[in-house]
Amino acid sequence: MIVGIPTDDGVTVSEHFGRSRDFMIARLEDDNQIVKNLVENPHNKMTNEQAGHGSVLKMLTDNKVNKVICVHLNPRMEENLRSLKITVEMCRMNSRIDDILGDEQGKRY
Repeated sequence: MIVGIPTDDGVTVSEHFGRSRDFMIARLEDDNQIVKNLVENPHNKMTNEQAGHGSVLKMLTDNKVNKVICVHLNPRMEENLRSLKITVEMCRMNSRIDDILGDEQGKRY
């Protein structure tokens, strides 16, 4: 499973999905290892005229993300993610990414 989590500091979940500084892309491997990679949010490089969901969706699909964990999400983005077969799970603001990934790992086994 590959999980995408919006973050501003690499430690906690960002309150704002689309405007987070980065996304933590975490691959949960069969041997209980977690491989994490911090990826810059491409949305932040765009001007207002270019802004849209496409760049974030492309980054997530390019990284083969199949689950997103976030604090909140607008309904249109949630629909876009689900149409790409990316499941969405909500968490509390300021949740620690390592705690979430540990919980995710426990759900798999």
